[in-house]
Amino acid sequence: MARQGQFPVPIPNPADPYILLPPPAVPASMTVHNSDIPPPPQQQSSLYVTGKRQRHDGGHETSGQGEERCSKRLAAQDVIFRIVMPSNLIGKVIGKEGARIRKVREETRATIKIADAISRHEERVIIISSKERDDSGSDAEIALQQIASLILKEDENSEEVLKGHVVASTIRLLVAGTQAGSLIGASGQNIEKIRNASGATIIVLTQIPLCASAHESDRVVQISGEVSAVMKALEDISRVLRENPARQVISISPAYNLCAYRAPQQYMNPVTAADYVTMEMMISESNIGGFIGKGGSNISRIRNESGATIKVYGGKGEQKHRQIHLAGSVQQVAYAKQLVDEYVYSQLMQQAGPQQ
Repeated sequence: MARQGQFPVPIPNPADPYILLPPPAVPASMTVHNSDIPPPPQQQSSLYVTGKRQRHDGGHETSGQGEERCSKRLAAQDVIFRIVMPSNLIGKVIGKEGARIRKVREETRATIKIADAISRHEERVIIISSKERDDSGSDAEIALQQIASLILKEDENSEEVLKGHVVASTIRLLVAGTQAGSLIGASGQNIEKIRNASGATIIVLTQIPLCASAHESDRVVQISGEVSAVMKALEDISRVLRENPARQVISISPAYNLCAYRAPQQYMNPVTAADYVTMEMMISESNIGGFIGKGGSNISRIRNESGATIKVYGGKGEQKHRQIHLAGSVQQVAYAKQLVDEYVYSQLMQQAGPQQ
């Protein structure tokens, strides 16, 4: 029993070890601040509420531990690359009865899939993926180089591409918006360094291609130039993308994005009405064949690379000049006009060659 002036203190019972004692009363004149209450011992030596990484006994993480942590993070994540190309040219990669793409799969052990097209005008996306290797490389990068070699070799030797044309060899990659920022770098320093080292022309386009498997935040990285320059730039760009994986989840399923449920005009024509412009051009009938190309290959390439809508009016032999209609955003139409001028100029130079 407690004496006078003392409070009774309950004695814990071994059979009931969880007895909760009421907190002591705080006088009304006393103010208690959070800083006056020390954290429990476990909180002091473990994880603070600031969200920073755990530090034991005030120690710092060594650089070796940080590199090992980063290596484990990368190893656990798939390395993914996506190549964009027109539907009518996808056979260059697949090959007869799938022989070419099967060979690349067997040699590199990378996973290679081709996204389904919703419409015949839609571009195709080749999805290349693999796990990170311990030697800071990936099978996906090797597969990317091999597939790019197939595309560039076919373009380089095809009859319809005029010799010396600056955009004859082109590879386009579909990258996440967060990866595009890492590739460009602060004030464009990273991408400028790759341009100077490779000699290739590298453009990051803001508009998404005409494919349903592209996310709204994706960007197209277009690499153009001589084959050796494009391959060198592709190697450097793939390394940057591997070291800076996308923050968003990119599925490697061929039908991984459900934007087939969007209204068709949202991905077939992403240009708003305020940015929509048109332009008319006149091309001599004698040069129209070189502009269109064999089987429409040249005009298809201009459409795909610029993103502009291009129409040719008039029938063959009906008049001395043919009308060319360009439509799209200001950037799309301007780039399409530049490509048209280059094709026409190459055609004129080819015609003037034998006369010299």
